[in-house]
Amino acid sequence: MFKSDLGITGYFHLQKFTFHRLGIDMTTRSARVIKIYFLTLQIIALATILIPIAVYSWQHIQEIVEVTNAMAPFMQATISLWKIWRVIYRRKEMAQMAENIYLISTRASAKELTHLIQENNRERLMNTAYYYSVLNTGMLALAAPVLVSFIQYLRLGEFSYIVVLKATYPIEYARPLNYLLIWLWTAVAIYGVIYGSVSVDSLYSWYIHNLVGNFKILQSKLVTAESASELSERRELIYYCIAYHQRIIAMTEQLNIIYQPIVFVQFSLNALQICFLAYQIGSGVVDTVDLPFLFLFMISVGIQLMIYCYGGQHLQNESVNVSKSIYQTINSSSWPNELRKVLLISMMRAQKPSKLTGIFFDVDLPLFLWVWRTAGSYVTLLRSVDQKTM
Repeated sequence: MFKSDLGITGYFHLQKFTFHRLGIDMTTRSARVIKIYFLTLQIIALATILIPIAVYSWQHIQEIVEVTNAMAPFMQATISLWKIWRVIYRRKEMAQMAENIYLISTRASAKELTHLIQENNRERLMNTAYYYSVLNTGMLALAAPVLVSFIQYLRLGEFSYIVVLKATYPIEYARPLNYLLIWLWTAVAIYGVIYGSVSVDSLYSWYIHNLVGNFKILQSKLVTAESASELSERRELIYYCIAYHQRIIAMTEQLNIIYQPIVFVQFSLNALQICFLAYQIGSGVVDTVDLPFLFLFMISVGIQLMIYCYGGQHLQNESVNVSKSIYQTINSSSWPNELRKVLLISMMRAQKPSKLTGIFFDVDLPLFLWVWRTAGSYVTLLRSVDQKTM
């Protein structure tokens, strides 16, 4: 699907890698599932791990610390399971859209490609930080309980059998074989969370930054059209720019259709998830050994939110900048009225920003602030409830 990397370092590399780890080849037009049994195993592990966590939370409904400890990973597993399901359902459209963005980007000149290089470098930096944050969170979640149990064994001569996730498991985990089976079950589920989240979120970021890069290229083409000496050449460039603009807008609308259900579920749960994490960190009753995991978890969720909110805001800003470029273009006295009228229609359309939505809300930086403020309100509510029950 990608015949070249357009001279851009790491072009679509992280997306290709994470989807391949998940079991899907996103570099083919059909986005074929290449590891169907492994992908199915991840889905089953994620779906089944939610049940014992939910049961555990219900059994300890009066203990806020225990409930918050269990529900934070429960929500992340729910979000990741939803993302994987949406990818399976929409994978061909997602791959086709990636190909369309690539094909439209190949028409850029060497000078115009600098915009794409800049945006892809920014995308690669953010997604790489996100990937390693999520990966380290998952690895710490799996390694810490086993390591602490082993240290307890060396000190006291008794293995503690500390589980990764607080849950009411169907088998007694305080036995070596059962403990190993539960650890493997949890490991597969966490693997699905890592690559289910990073693959979908990094692909979203790649879409956004490459669309923004194409909006910037469009503005460069308008400047080129203005400097054209021949009227026929100018007319040809202008009509190309109009068609180019319409195509980018169509792709942003398609992106919104694909990601709207994902964004809705994610942001509906993120405020509560952050609330539970913040409550645990600030409660003072969580074991010190759990704090690094909680901080990493909080950082990963924060970066995840920023990828979506910053991306949505970035796309809005750059889509509106097109109208400013058109306005500067049509103000030139060298333009005939025929082309001015054509550009005026495009300018009116460009004044309406290209938005990404979560059905009931716009995805932008104010949404990022709203999530954290709402999470803070929830934390205050939990503390007041906890004080009353003490």
